[in-house]
Amino acid sequence: SDAIGGVISIVTRKGEGPPRATTSIETGSFNTFNQTVGLSGAQDNFNYAFNVAHFHAGDIPVTPLQLLPPGQKANGNNYDNMTYSTKLGLDINENWSVNSVVRYTDATLLFTGDGGFPSVPNATQSTHAVQQLFNREETVWSLLDGRIRNYFGVNYASSRSNDIGPGDPLATITTGERIKYDWHAVTELARGNNLIVGAEQQTERMDTTGFSAENGNKAGFIELQSEFARRFFLVTNIRNDHNDQFGEHATYRVAPALIVPVTETKLKASYGTGFKAPTLSELYQNFPTFGFFGNPNLKPEQSEGYDVGFEQPLFNDRIRFGSTYFHNSITNLITTNATFTSYANVNLATTEGTESFVWAQVTERFGIRADYTFTRAVDAATGLQLLRRPQEKWSAAATWMPIDPLMLSATVLHVSDWRDVTRDGSVSGIVTPGYTLVNLRGDYAVNDEVKVFTRVDNLFNLHYQNPTGFLAPGLGVFGGIRIASYGVK
Repeated sequence: SDAIGGVISIVTRKGEGPPRATTSIETGSFNTFNQTVGLSGAQDNFNYAFNVAHFHAGDIPVTPLQLLPPGQKANGNNYDNMTYSTKLGLDINENWSVNSVVRYTDATLLFTGDGGFPSVPNATQSTHAVQQLFNREETVWSLLDGRIRNYFGVNYASSRSNDIGPGDPLATITTGERIKYDWHAVTELARGNNLIVGAEQQTERMDTTGFSAENGNKAGFIELQSEFARRFFLVTNIRNDHNDQFGEHATYRVAPALIVPVTETKLKASYGTGFKAPTLSELYQNFPTFGFFGNPNLKPEQSEGYDVGFEQPLFNDRIRFGSTYFHNSITNLITTNATFTSYANVNLATTEGTESFVWAQVTERFGIRADYTFTRAVDAATGLQLLRRPQEKWSAAATWMPIDPLMLSATVLHVSDWRDVTRDGSVSGIVTPGYTLVNLRGDYAVNDEVKVFTRVDNLFNLHYQNPTGFLAPGLGVFGGIRIASYGVK
């Protein structure tokens, strides 16, 4: 129900085949040093995937020099992240299987906060540290030769953050956890036609210095995914949520698509509604070191939207282009307030625009793609563009394989100007200029197991702020190596 424009579902790959070990190392600008290592595979009815990743950036300049008092040094941000993850699966028999996913992250950010009035960047850095655990345990029960598949899951997430700034006698510690029980069944009514029915119950809790809060949500849903003659497709669903704090809300969506014979034009559309309750963090979590605080008076968002568009292939799909128009009306949009010190509701917001693209595989070794997005996002009461929503964004990318082992790519990205406020929120309604970036990348396969790569971000070292008061990274040059070894004993 939370999704206004749709959902992107990413399912990490499970292990398969003989054991496969992978590792990568990358280093470069801003004291970057990243490493990964993984092991995956499958044996009989058991599959596994283990991964460890370390990401480090030691000196990213983010504070504009003109904001600093005379003689004060600009401190670059420092970020360090260790992430451990595993995915396991066991097929007990032809009807039963179990799956497990676990992910743990320990990260620390050293950054420059603001203090005093009028606000100026602090001379010493603040610390934001977080430890997060995500876990899903799942059982799959198949019936009628797999035509009915039942998924029973338990999801657990926990987070602990530690914030301390210059002069703070004690750290602000916030902990949170969420547990969700869910079930859904996928029934194949006929080839290409699936009925999905499900239910879930979720409870989340947050504890911070001198305060704790809890909320729960129960939901049921039903969805029909239909395909007729590989030409007409229809997804339609309805969902009902009962939020302990914000009551009951029903949402729905209808999304047809048609591939026209002869021309192979794809016509597509959708219409749907959404409901999003404020999170406990938005309601109650405070970040004193950032000068940002929760708002317990927030109301839930409700939305109604539609889109309509097309895609057209040409020359045996060597060229493809398309465009989609979208329109959303959002009641009580949750956004940051005018001074960027808390969250607030916009009584009625409208977002509309177009997303267009063209792609061409010019030759077997050379391809291009261009994308353009226009967005009109306004507060209906004032007619003003919502803060930090650029109207235009476009990109153009080209890929070239001059020889079999070598892949080169270049991307140009442009973002138009937007309405913003100053870093400390004291001045609003300013216009931040847009920017255009050029990024390059190259990959070379030494052999089937070893690849070396390099990338250049912000080739022309453009200096810009996004958002206002915070420098974006300048020229960055990075390089590394990836190694994949198959059949590891």
